Amino acid sequence: MELEEWKNVWKTQVPAAPEAGNDQLKRLLAGKSSSPVAKMKRNLNMEIWLIIISYGLIIGYYFIAFDGRMHEISWFMLLIAAGFIAYYWRKRKLLLEMECISCEVRSNLERQVRSLEKYIRFYFIAGTALVPVSLVFFGWLFHVKARFTNEDSLFFPSVKTPAWTAAIAWIVLTAVLTTALYFLNKWYVRTLYGRHVEKLRKVLDDMEGEA
Repeated sequence: MELEEWKNVWKTQVPAAPEAGNDQLKRLLAGKSSSPVAKMKRNLNMEIWLIIISYGLIIGYYFIAFDGRMHEISWFMLLIAAGFIAYYWRKRKLLLEMECISCEVRSNLERQVRSLEKYIRFYFIAGTALVPVSLVFFGWLFHVKARFTNEDSLFFPSVKTPAWTAAIAWIVLTAVLTTALYFLNKWYVRTLYGRHVEKLRKVLDDMEGEA
């Protein structure tokens, strides 16, 4: 990473000529191939298109399939997709602001990095929480609305399966899947965003230490 170059640019941001230093720091932040901001933007764009395509197909399918009797799945997925797209849009706007050549980079970068850390923390928590929320929704859909029953399944009350047994089965499944996704999501979010924010944070800490 261009840590030493960033430090030098930071030191040149004297009151007499802040624009020159901001211009240099902006180019480092927005570098097409290697800067943390550029990498996060590419990852964000990839996720946006993945959500639009994959969720769009699922939403369209359940609006049409089964004569529309499972349209609740489409509305549920549409709600999730809308939430994530709104989140992606706001985070993309923040990343674009971090490339702003006319902004006072030195005074704003610390605030922007803090905001970015909050976005990433929310993304991690929301992604992990999707497991219990989805299981509750699909449990309601199949058992309460669709009246689906299977005497050989532990997850649906029947003559062979008491209601308390089905409840425990759902609780255990939720705990196992949520725990597994917690660690997977932690790795995923850090790979796409967390490690790049750590680099920005290290630059800020080192620059402040030498100021």
